[in-house]
Amino acid sequence: MRLYLGGFLNFYSPSKQEVIERHLQESTPLRILLESLGVPVSNVYLCVVNGEQVIVEEAIVIETDEVHLYPPIDGG
Repeated sequence: MRLYLGGFLNFYSPSKQEVIERHLQESTPLRILLESLGVPVSNVYLCVVNGEQVIVEEAIVIETDEVHLYPPIDGG
């Protein structure tokens, strides 16, 4: 699967990567995958799997999925 970390979320990834590829042997809860990578689920505001917005805590991903994650946007 391919995981895109938008905004500051790449700060949590190994080597500060914006794109992470993982091979999954079976369907996996996205929150478990993020925990294993050190990406706090609480910092994810928007989650898109294969072009459809989903709830990150409920998403199940498989080998062929493309996941985009974005943090909340703040500014002024």
